[in-house]
Amino acid sequence: MKVFMSIIVVLVFATFFAISTASSHETCIRRNIDRSQPPSSSLETKTSSIFISLAEKICRDMARAVMFHVKITGIFPSNYVKAMCNVFGDDEKKVKEYVEKIWLAGPKLVSSLSCVFH
Repeated sequence: MKVFMSIIVVLVFATFFAISTASSHETCIRRNIDRSQPPSSSLETKTSSIFISLAEKICRDMARAVMFHVKITGIFPSNYVKAMCNVFGDDEKKVKEYVEKIWLAGPKLVSSLSCVFH
């Protein structure tokens, strides 16, 4: 019975992760955009919770996985390109500016980007 329950839990987690991957990429891209903006001048203190730190760790791990894919294949994974296009409203110019600003090999990667095909 324990084996069956652990299999069910693993399947539910894997399904949830597969469904939320694209939106997680979008969330991570939005975090990167927010980090690149100058800090706001408000005097509000940000509360850091365990969920924010967990989200940051997941975002870093996802970025690391995308970077590994880029090193091996020389192009972005299609779900990451789709997420970038969703975040920037299918504006390829903004997508390319983001890649050139955030990714180290940006100019080399930009040549193969197109929101039309994703």
